[in-house]
Amino acid sequence: MAEWLHEAQYSLVLFTVLMQVAIGALWVLAAADLQEAPSPDPDRARLTRLGSAILLPVAAVGMLFSTTHLGRPMLAMRALRHWETSWMSREIWMTGLFFGLIALYTLLWWWRPEVGKARRAVGVMGALAGAATILSQAMIYMIPGRPMWNHWSTLALFFGSALMLGPLAVASVQELGGAARGGRAKADQRPGAGREQRPDAGTGRRIMAGGAPEVAHRHLALTLLAAVAVYGIGLAGRVRYLADGAAAALATPGAAGKAAVGSETVRTALLLGQQVVAANGVLLGLEVALAIGVPAALAAVLWLTQRRGGGSGPRRGLLGAGLALTLVGHLAGRALFYLSGQPWF
Repeated sequence: MAEWLHEAQYSLVLFTVLMQVAIGALWVLAAADLQEAPSPDPDRARLTRLGSAILLPVAAVGMLFSTTHLGRPMLAMRALRHWETSWMSREIWMTGLFFGLIALYTLLWWWRPEVGKARRAVGVMGALAGAATILSQAMIYMIPGRPMWNHWSTLALFFGSALMLGPLAVASVQELGGAARGGRAKADQRPGAGREQRPDAGTGRRIMAGGAPEVAHRHLALTLLAAVAVYGIGLAGRVRYLADGAAAALATPGAAGKAAVGSETVRTALLLGQQVVAANGVLLGLEVALAIGVPAALAAVLWLTQRRGGGSGPRRGLLGAGLALTLVGHLAGRALFYLSGQPWF
């Protein structure tokens, strides 16, 4: 098992997926923050602030796992010198910048909530830095020396993970926080007193007890469907790319079964990558079922229950379960992504 985890580059799997969760989460939080700017709503502001609480922990855990991939961590600083030519150096710089911006964004939400204009500016800069981080992550692998990854599908899969997991993580945390607050509000109400008003601890404003708004499930459903489309197209493109390369290698005398030199090298690499995917059909099945099927089904359920005016209780359970299953699917898919890079990696 330990050898398999090493071959699957578990540290890079966790680093890239968790960073993309944090990036996607900031995208949806920054968008919500901007949307509320013209007419602030205390309840929605509270939910956005609550969602920001996941940014630092998720990103920090991801960055921690990235250090376990280094053979000589003390020499890692040398990678910072070559940002002009090295995508790995750019990734390090962009990841550090993103982490600093989400730290400031979270700080402003929880300790200086009144400076909304500055916070929104930091959120936009963080969202852009996050997009640049994902781009640099993908470009590390999209080079001629890595034929099995040098394809547009790598970008689609990385951005698809962020677009899918980030909003789903934020919605799950917001629903959990909304449920806890709703329970406290009911306990605070006295018989015959109606709905009493009490201050919101974070903003100093007064809100109606039990009046926290629900997450915009229709928007979440549309976002999930868009993410499923991006990720699904990327996965289909990658599988087709490997299969076509493998077929070309098998049709080329001398290419199959060895790392041929010259024009046959790419086809040989794609053949070996396709063989790894075929040998790890369980991972591919998990990726298709959990990273594509589950969020697509969840989006459909959210859309239908929202239109029918269903209660938030069932949706609350679905969001948490959907996030867990979808995350497993993306981890399985990312492990297969790295496994297909053997023995070039």
